[in-house]
Amino acid sequence: MTCRICNNPTSIILDLGSTPPANSLLLKPESDQSSFPLILEYCESCYNIQLKDCLSEIDLYKNYLYVTPESSMLTSHYGYLTDYLINKKYISDTSFVVEVGSNIGYYLEFIKPKVGKILGIDPASNICQMANSNGIDTICDFFNEKSALIIKEQHGDPDIIIARHCFAHNDNPHELMKGVKELLPLNGRVVIENAYALNTIENNEFDQIYHEHMFYYSIRSMSEILKIHNMILVDVLISLVHGGSIIFVAEHNTGKNVISPSVKQYLINEQLKLNKDTLTTFATKAFEIKRNLISLVSDLKNENKSIYSYGATAKGNTLLNFVGFTNNEIEFCIDSTEIKIGKYLPKSNIQIISEEQGLSKQPDYFLLTAWNYKDEIINKVRASGNYHSKFIVPFPVVHIV
Repeated sequence: MTCRICNNPTSIILDLGSTPPANSLLLKPESDQSSFPLILEYCESCYNIQLKDCLSEIDLYKNYLYVTPESSMLTSHYGYLTDYLINKKYISDTSFVVEVGSNIGYYLEFIKPKVGKILGIDPASNICQMANSNGIDTICDFFNEKSALIIKEQHGDPDIIIARHCFAHNDNPHELMKGVKELLPLNGRVVIENAYALNTIENNEFDQIYHEHMFYYSIRSMSEILKIHNMILVDVLISLVHGGSIIFVAEHNTGKNVISPSVKQYLINEQLKLNKDTLTTFATKAFEIKRNLISLVSDLKNENKSIYSYGATAKGNTLLNFVGFTNNEIEFCIDSTEIKIGKYLPKSNIQIISEEQGLSKQPDYFLLTAWNYKDEIINKVRASGNYHSKFIVPFPVVHIV
């Protein structure tokens, strides 16, 4: 019960029970799976929100099954982020961009025509193979001080390091920050994008809590870890992607850094809204959503309604396992990711089928476990000719569309 940013004591906010790693899909249904505590805790000293217990990075990432989806919403976000970086003059057409946790390289592919050089680094060998086969130069390794030195020696100094939705995926963020310090030249910048703690809390998104998400960053907690490494937050941008994300821009602290007014503006709002009382309310609402989902699905099953989940997502597995749904309540999960189809969700043992199969069956209801793509999913279902199915949306409160 110690903060992994500042080493001060922490207190438990929410206990979601014991679950398997969210992306540990099964080749066949299993009754005996390894499960681990999923407990959220809070540090009142630096305002850090973190998992109490963390799994090793080898167990989580060496054979990874999360593949960045092809999504119009994500493509739109890539444009939003890139335009911001260009307009702020953080990148130009000669910039060397290194992306940490680059997955199969969709963002690097998007930004490639707008910059001088790109390079990805990702620890999952199967994912790196896909990226490299698609022409995105990707190093297969964990990002840390050692790999940063290798990148510097073999590829030179980047103008910018981008870490999108991966900086929370390591139990020791100081190791990542040491890598940034080693690789980033004095005039360089690092851009860190993650789910924003305040949005997660305000929207009751407890399903964002799973073993890969070891930290839930706020402006205050990110500022603290940057300060420890003699870096400084110079800009902040909020986006709607993934239920509310925050983009941090940081530099080496030279004493002459120019701080954007947005940092102070967002920090004032955060100080008003993000505290231990808010987190306690968040925990209460998590159990309220659980009760309401159980009640709704029980009523629908008593009426012999068919229910599928939509999206074999990590967040979906947190939701299903916390609520206690299995293949008795949810008949199938449909997903578009080829390497997931035919496998089974951990603990719930729900089989994953293709979108084509799922849309052709037209269940009475879809439980949107990939709720962050809600509009895109609903449009896809309706475009397939399915006007029968309704949609159960679990957040911010349980409701039917």
